[in-house]
Amino acid sequence: MEGILTLQERYFKRDSLKLNYVEGSENGYTFLILPAYDNRWQSYSSIIPKLSSNTHLFGLDARGRGRSDRTPGDYNLYFSLDDTARFIEEIVRKPCHIFGHSSGGWTGLWLALEYPHLVQSLIVGDSSLDVKSLIKIGKSEEERESNRRLMGWAGKPYEELVSIFSERYKDKPMDFIEMRALTFSQVDPNIYLDWADGRLDLYFEGYEQEEVIRGIQCPTLVLQAEKGMISWEEALWARSVNNDIRVKQMTGMDHWLGIQNGRESAILSEIINFLFSL
Repeated sequence: MEGILTLQERYFKRDSLKLNYVEGSENGYTFLILPAYDNRWQSYSSIIPKLSSNTHLFGLDARGRGRSDRTPGDYNLYFSLDDTARFIEEIVRKPCHIFGHSSGGWTGLWLALEYPHLVQSLIVGDSSLDVKSLIKIGKSEEERESNRRLMGWAGKPYEELVSIFSERYKDKPMDFIEMRALTFSQVDPNIYLDWADGRLDLYFEGYEQEEVIRGIQCPTLVLQAEKGMISWEEALWARSVNNDIRVKQMTGMDHWLGIQNGRESAILSEIINFLFSL
């Protein structure tokens, strides 16, 4: 039976740092959403009602995103790892099931290795498994230019971003444009510095991909978007390193896995079925 949907937004305080998070009612499994790189918990509004009615839901905004504090210079993956571990220890206070989308998946993977007592299971939402190749690709001028464009959008006033995105996403409905505009208005441009400079080795410093994949012991499901960040070769490599990892290709899906285009029922089905199979 599904529970009552109530959400409360709060702050997790670490010394002088405040991180924004949302918490739902205690309706089942303890479940944490770790958003994609420049997103916030509200970016997952299409799947939150269903998840919150079936789980004790948490969603954590990384530093420099949403209403979380900005910390220029402290945005590499290690800070996400450390912040998330402390959040689970001090706020969640019990091991949890995690859905990490995109960069949230890298945080979840590293967390499962370094803090296995905090992670009951992990769902990786189209996060590249071969970060060494991603680091190489990130050096290209095409990728750097793409990230410079994102950096230019970050932190602009909401109304200006609505105008920019209305022109850029002419085929998208206004609710998508408004959500994206509000999200980018709450992003610190500095989160893109390493990406715009082609220095993803700095962003991933300390993250050893084979050690991470090999060392994960919790039940793990990788959702591979057919038109996303994970190649089939990457998926096969991950399975060869750790054959306990499950991989499910999301046919016809892009990196967003249907979350922002009205096709969220497929990922909700995968998440709920995975949780109840444990």
